[in-house]
Amino acid sequence: MQEPLGEIALCAAAAGMQEAQVRELAVFASQRGERLIDSLVARAGVEELALARGLGRLLDLPVLESELTGIPPDILAQVPPTLAASHQVIPLAQANGKLRVACWDPFDWQGWDDLAYLLGLPLEKVLAPRSLIIRMINANYGLGADTVARLVATDTRESIAPPAAQLVTDLSEEEAANEPTVVNLVNRILSEAIRSNATDIHFEPHEGRYRIRYRIDGMLEDVPTPSNIHVLRLAVVSRIKIMSGLDITEKRLPQDGRARVALAGQNCDLRMSVLPGIHGEAVVIRIQNRQVVQLDLSALGFEDHERQAIDRLISRPHGLFLATGPTGSGKTTTLYTCLLKVCSPQIKIVTIEDPVEYWMDDVLQMQVHEGIGFSFATALRSMLRHDPDVMLVGEIRDLETAEIAIRSALTGHLVLASLHTNDAASAVTRLCDIGIESFLVASSVQGILAQRLVRRVCPNCREEVLPDSLDEFSRAMLGSLPLGDNSVLVRPKGCESCRFTGFRGRMAVGEVLTVSAAIRRLIQQRESADAVKEAACREGMRLLRDNAMRAAAGGKTTISEALRVTQEEI
Repeated sequence: MQEPLGEIALCAAAAGMQEAQVRELAVFASQRGERLIDSLVARAGVEELALARGLGRLLDLPVLESELTGIPPDILAQVPPTLAASHQVIPLAQANGKLRVACWDPFDWQGWDDLAYLLGLPLEKVLAPRSLIIRMINANYGLGADTVARLVATDTRESIAPPAAQLVTDLSEEEAANEPTVVNLVNRILSEAIRSNATDIHFEPHEGRYRIRYRIDGMLEDVPTPSNIHVLRLAVVSRIKIMSGLDITEKRLPQDGRARVALAGQNCDLRMSVLPGIHGEAVVIRIQNRQVVQLDLSALGFEDHERQAIDRLISRPHGLFLATGPTGSGKTTTLYTCLLKVCSPQIKIVTIEDPVEYWMDDVLQMQVHEGIGFSFATALRSMLRHDPDVMLVGEIRDLETAEIAIRSALTGHLVLASLHTNDAASAVTRLCDIGIESFLVASSVQGILAQRLVRRVCPNCREEVLPDSLDEFSRAMLGSLPLGDNSVLVRPKGCESCRFTGFRGRMAVGEVLTVSAAIRRLIQQRESADAVKEAACREGMRLLRDNAMRAAAGGKTTISEALRVTQEEI
């Protein structure tokens, strides 16, 4: 058995640290029941891959540095998911009667001997970073495979019965532990989604299988899950219902609920929607991070032309400023960024939303509660009695909310609100269709922003492309814009940091319609949205499609991505 001093000396050499420092850390780790190798990473800031390389060199062991794909099912079957998760190992291949197994801690001699005994095979050790092993376990066995395996094996009411709901569910690893419960399975799915910056989780029942998908950067991605997870679909839905205070006995009607979770100090609001289907109930969970906005319009991605137009509009003392676009296009983030810009000790700001997505100091924020009659319209009437200077309305949904918002804009308040339309000019006709008189729309609306979110090309794996390699349509789109000679076209390649999608993060592109005297006359005459758009373009408005193509020409996104989010302008 390796002596502790040998482990300390080897770790010190591999990490490039003084042996005395590592010895102190070893005492600290031992007192807290931690492994030395984990403490080096968590408390000394040593990189996992660098540590694995150093130990591999000193111990004369091979090192796995990147994810190995295509591991045969018969090799994976050699190590059950429960053992893979508990020992943090994954089988790679079998040759000469030995099973090659990737592991993180080469000094866990007892665990290695136990694993060899349980498997009944001689093992060959390969070092790999802990995060890489966990990622490969999830990719090959499925997220939460060890929990699912133990739940299916026990298959008792006690093991799958979800406990009572909590006010805030803690998703941390300490809380989840290793007990095979549906609570822990759902917690792992939620925590992985939050770590991946997913905005939605889709639980979809099908005949003989259960599909889970995350929406990341606006696109749905399948989550690797064990094939037998469909056995637990009823228990999973029951757990989600209990978290959000829904009726677990009602399986015939749609239900909507909310919950709050915490992960590593980060608080999130969850909005659950349950729909009955022919193969069971489908669930969609919207994840909304509780965070304080610390952005400006340039950081969101807007071009200088649009940013300056927005600055002029929100600097006015009164009037209605609308942000439009489909669900998930970043309207609320933009409006809060505007609030952050106008916020000062001399101004009182009141907001009403459903739900409150961002938290701001020195701002009175309210949340809609339709169940007790606290609607947007009710809140707006109350807001006016609090003498606000700036008001934010999360969404204009009906005539009553629109009337109060417009009346507020006409009586000396700056009102920021969102509306669901495809482009800026359509917001005018939308308000008229709701039932607002055209002269009121013309008098109150000062400007309209329509925006979309495009995916940014991953900076780590982007590749430049020549304009000559583009198809004829793409060249024509770029040729119609005055881009200059500094344009840089890129394409995604895919790497580990972007989950091999080629994209990481999103940015906003938009068009800003400023209501001038000429456009105000068109609105009063109830002209069409196309007529309003043409007049705005003559006055300098740049369309969504044009700005998306500018982002592509600037190397921020791709032409295909720009075309994808602006299809309605073809």
